Amino acid sequence: MRGAHWRRATAGLLFALASAALSSCHAESAARKPALLHWYASWTASPFDCAGLPPAIFGPSTEVIADQTIRQQITVSHGGSQLRVRLSNEYGKAPLHIGAASVGYHATGHIVRTPLTFGGSATITAQAGAPVVSDPIAVTLPDGANLEISLYLPDKTPVQTFHLLGLQQSVISGSGNFVSADMLPGATPFEIIEKMSGRRFSARLFLSEVDMAGSTPVKTVVTFGDSITDGMGSTPDQNRRWPDYLSRRIFQAKMNLSVVNQGIGGNQVLARGLGDSALARFDRDAVALPGAATIILMEGINDIGFSGNMVPGFSRTDIISSDEIVQGYRQLIARAHARGMRIIGATMTAFAGSPAFTPEKEAIRQAVNTWIRNSGAFDAVIDFDAVTRDPQKPDQLNPAFNGGDHIHLNDAGYETMAAAIPLSKL
Repeated sequence: MRGAHWRRATAGLLFALASAALSSCHAESAARKPALLHWYASWTASPFDCAGLPPAIFGPSTEVIADQTIRQQITVSHGGSQLRVRLSNEYGKAPLHIGAASVGYHATGHIVRTPLTFGGSATITAQAGAPVVSDPIAVTLPDGANLEISLYLPDKTPVQTFHLLGLQQSVISGSGNFVSADMLPGATPFEIIEKMSGRRFSARLFLSEVDMAGSTPVKTVVTFGDSITDGMGSTPDQNRRWPDYLSRRIFQAKMNLSVVNQGIGGNQVLARGLGDSALARFDRDAVALPGAATIILMEGINDIGFSGNMVPGFSRTDIISSDEIVQGYRQLIARAHARGMRIIGATMTAFAGSPAFTPEKEAIRQAVNTWIRNSGAFDAVIDFDAVTRDPQKPDQLNPAFNGGDHIHLNDAGYETMAAAIPLSKL
């Protein structure tokens, strides 16, 4: 009996020692395991084809880059502890060779520039029609941080994949690799020139997305639309687009949300014009973004305004119907819902007084807005039209919000739009 008792005691001791060792092993493994990171888009600029610009209306200030450095300023929405950058050659007809890249961020009164790598390499070739994504870098950034993304292009590179309306500075250097330098020798702005008026717009080049990561999950709100979402008429270099104002409201409310801007000036729901149509680019520019959870859709005014041959050779000759636009909306709603995302419909703002306006087109805008408000097809509705129109002349913008061309808004108008969004709907 004593032997049996001894054997049981010994077995119990061995089991206890094994359990303790196993627990210690698990603890050491947990200590070695890196903290789980949650990635989310924090800045975007939807790319499109420079060749899609009507050549009689627009043109780039620089058509070819060779042995030069591009530096572009951006402002992220939600900060984090790691960062990665997406570059786009999605409309390039040939490979894009990136010789070096860096990200610069402000730290205690000066700018720190950190090299970007791609699979551990300082260089990468983006194949024609494809994007590339950098390796993550560790950098702690606050909400609303300003960054400078620098790219060195050693080869002769045509300007093909770009974003028309940057509203923040983009410059191209003289000859040389200056991604680590604070100053770019011989720098000139990269702009799109409106040929009839001579107006110049800061533009984006090959840069389409910055993602952030942190230990806390953050959901991305995708603002998706045309030039009104892109911020046409707002003050350059001040971040006064309506998505910018929304992002600041969210920051002040201490919500775990980022806001990205996927507006394209001149974009349409149905037709390819300035940029691929909303139907064509929706998956790439909204559904596939890291952390994307809610989409705010405000688009359709260009489908209406451009129809009737407003731009010969560029727009359809007949007048579009409200049913066509609604059918496009229904497709976008179905695709968002298939991915478990919320999609909020925003009414189109007034445009009487602009060259695109006719009473027939206004009737279509009103019909589509009525459907947005009353159909129940969207998960929620934001009535931008109601808060920005002239109470006395509802087919026109409130004069206090008119950006000057009777279709785009000014800073006050964009701030009013953002203030009309109930944060609880996001």
